Amino acid sequence: MKKLFLILFLSFITSNGYCCSCAEKPSISKNWESAGQVFIGKVIKVDSLLYGNYGEKVYSFTIRIKKSYKGFFYPGRDYRTILYIDTASCDFIFDVGQEYLIYAKEDSKVLNCSLCSRTNLLENISEEELNTLVDLQKEDLKKRNEIKIIKFQNNIEYQIDLVKNSFEESLKRKDLLIYVLSGISVFSASNNNFID
Repeated sequence: MKKLFLILFLSFITSNGYCCSCAEKPSISKNWESAGQVFIGKVIKVDSLLYGNYGEKVYSFTIRIKKSYKGFFYPGRDYRTILYIDTASCDFIFDVGQEYLIYAKEDSKVLNCSLCSRTNLLENISEEELNTLVDLQKEDLKKRNEIKIIKFQNNIEYQIDLVKNSFEESLKRKDLLIYVLSGISVFSASNNNFID
């Protein structure tokens, strides 16, 4: 029994870290804070004839916004372009014709989207998350006239923050699991001593 707990314990605390290895998606509020725009949109086309400064392929996804939660949207301006760089392992890649809930970050007038954000197919998004976004939007509208401190980040800093938040939330869960397993092992050890 003790060997089983030891194996479980070691498997939870030893994990390899890879570039853009998002342990878990950060919370809705963390994603809200770091995203410049949050919206539901349908991907209508992709252009792939673009190349970056170092020859890497750049994909440009055109998205028609169906519902916005955060950001400034004006009538008649309901399209956005999100870039995916082929060598950027954390960039989110979209499928044409699909609808997504998108958490996007602006970097030099260009929108980027990360695998480590909560961006996902709309069909995979819970009602709870959509309701939370509505509440955050209402709160944001109330505070619109207040002075805000905005954290300026480029896409790389944004990606790093999302990965960092993801790992922090994962570590909190692992810590809780370690405490629970430790408690169980202490309890089972005390019961074994009591039975003897």
